[in-house]
Amino acid sequence: MPGFPLEEARELAALVARQKPRVHVLTNPVAQAVTANALAALGAEPSMSAHPRDILPLARGANAIALNLGMLEPQREAAIEALSDALEQLACPIVLDPVMADRVPYRGEVAARFFGYPRLIVKGNGDEMAALALSLPAHVLAVTTGEQDRVGDRLAIAGGHPLLARFSGSGCLAGAVMAAFAAVEPDRARAAGAALTFLRHAAEKSGAIASGPGTFVPLLIDALAASVEV
Repeated sequence: MPGFPLEEARELAALVARQKPRVHVLTNPVAQAVTANALAALGAEPSMSAHPRDILPLARGANAIALNLGMLEPQREAAIEALSDALEQLACPIVLDPVMADRVPYRGEVAARFFGYPRLIVKGNGDEMAALALSLPAHVLAVTTGEQDRVGDRLAIAGGHPLLARFSGSGCLAGAVMAAFAAVEPDRARAAGAALTFLRHAAEKSGAIASGPGTFVPLLIDALAASVEV
């Protein structure tokens, strides 16, 4: 299975920087800051509100949505429910991360509310994706992350740095970067492959000079920003 060309990933990253897509992110509070900073570094415009009264106006105005099911709390759960009830009002891509769906059946139930959406990407680790495999419709793009990231049956993305897996919020960050790329590239597989390739390349650069996870994260944000300067 082939990888994705880095130069094409850079071209799409530059397109994100030029178009400045609005990406609305519903994620857990641990991941909010690093996710918002990564999107801003790419040149996208993040919004992060999980208030149920905010979600529909923000979602309608977004160019992409990143939806993370980790650490569900009542307010974000209500916002997710409101979003799932209004999918016919949306046209933008949605990247859904079914965090711990293999361990918490309810999260699989929440994820399933979005499976009919035509522009859906579901991104999870091997266990999460295996738990959902039998219920995913054919139109959903399945992205499995791990030592290699697999984009459907089209791409296998290698590279990166071990420190990418050693800070909390890395999965949400990856999903948000995918959402930003999907906002400017209608081919979901191409967008996902480019986003993961670009992120792994930035991780290689930042990991080479970081002394540990604590210094890696700000260096990763710097690497994302430096890679899209146009």
